Amino acid sequence: KERKRRILVCEFQQETDTFNPIVMGYDSFLRNEHIEGVEAYKEIKTLPIAVHGMFDAIEEVGAEVVPTIFLYADAGGRVDDAVMELALDRIQYYVENAGEFDGVCAALHGATCTVKEDDACGVFLKRLRAMVGDKPIAVCFDLHANVTKQVLEYSDVICGYQTYPHVDIYETGYRTAKMCLRLLDKQPLCQGVANVPMLVPPSGYSSTYGPFKEVIDTGHRLAKEGKLLDYSVFPVQPWLDISEISSVAVTIAEDTETAQKYADMLVEMLYRRRDEYMPEMMSLDDVIDLAEKTDTPKPVILADAADSPGAGAVGDSPIVAMRLAERGSELRAGMFVIDPAAVKKAFEIGVGKTAEFSVGAGYTLGMPGPFKGVGRVRSLHDGVFHAEGAMNRGVPGNMGMSAVISFGTIDILVSETCNHTGDPQMYRHFGIEPTMYDLIVVKANTSFREPYSAFAGTICYADTPGAGASNLKQFKWKNIPKGMYPFDK
Repeated sequence: KERKRRILVCEFQQETDTFNPIVMGYDSFLRNEHIEGVEAYKEIKTLPIAVHGMFDAIEEVGAEVVPTIFLYADAGGRVDDAVMELALDRIQYYVENAGEFDGVCAALHGATCTVKEDDACGVFLKRLRAMVGDKPIAVCFDLHANVTKQVLEYSDVICGYQTYPHVDIYETGYRTAKMCLRLLDKQPLCQGVANVPMLVPPSGYSSTYGPFKEVIDTGHRLAKEGKLLDYSVFPVQPWLDISEISSVAVTIAEDTETAQKYADMLVEMLYRRRDEYMPEMMSLDDVIDLAEKTDTPKPVILADAADSPGAGAVGDSPIVAMRLAERGSELRAGMFVIDPAAVKKAFEIGVGKTAEFSVGAGYTLGMPGPFKGVGRVRSLHDGVFHAEGAMNRGVPGNMGMSAVISFGTIDILVSETCNHTGDPQMYRHFGIEPTMYDLIVVKANTSFREPYSAFAGTICYADTPGAGASNLKQFKWKNIPKGMYPFDK
């Protein structure tokens, strides 16, 4: 009797912003996800994530999932090297104790840097390859992955998200496992890769409209026509000041010539429209002026993408509150700011009490602030909530200990950490109902558009400071290659 195929599945995910000074330790992963083995399998089966898609694709052909370790953290600064070593040590344990297996499916972000390694995903795959030998390794990546030479050398197939905002995370895991099974069936599978020296801010494009949609639609058409088995386009996470970085297209076809032909075509399409990926930015005062007009549809969504934790920034900017106070604005405004010290003080004085607070500007270098004022503690929370948007619907979020503090007409959710910042439940769960405000600050690039579009009156991208600023020229770059757009036209 033929042995049932067995596929190891693992996950190590975090998106790095090298301009964020906070090192992500194990506690950052523990707050989100560190699960293993059989218990991990049960929990993952309830979540709309990539490894769930892998499980389903493997099992629907009668193969067996071998769950290993699953480590996930939100975007942020570089990762402590000990966290990646933990992941690799645990995978080594499962490799040695799983018995016979046939291949590996790995869910990585693709733009992860540790303190010592600029190409953490490449190093991870190199170490994994040494463990499993010539068994197929199929990798699922975020759309903003940095596909390096090491990544290509030590993996056999790469699939990335095809949507931004990311609403196909489960589907991408499913596609990845399907390609792995195709390799095991000895069916033709050839990969084409083309890269281009281009960095563009994620706030300037989406797979739902504009020139980037045209690239994605072309990939879909080629797959539907049977010319490609799969495709991925990776406009790389731009806040990586490292020596090997580029935007990439990866295609999969039955022969190398076809795969490479269409990889070249997709990356050329991506690059040709490069100037159109730069978002239209408004000054902070212009956004406030617009919000103060009585005929402007409310709520006005002020996208503070520069301080987006989802892109790896800290989330500690108080600049909108500062400017509203300086202007004496009477707008009813809601926002959040990372500030553990302010949270601690709020818990010490209690609900309904007032005190002098100092909020924000505690981490990001050069961040204006802090915002200072007399605030009333409106509510206190453990920070746990569940997202409502299509990207993460039902997935738990955790802000850490949190408090809502009112400074006149300004309500600030202060927290120890944050995630799902583009989801309305990050506010709603804590009593800040966006539709009841004139101005809501959303610290996200594009992910917020899907859930907020249901009720937003006006959406404005503000030109603000932060580790995820869309104006890439404001950073002091030291390591990126020469000839990189937008620095070299």
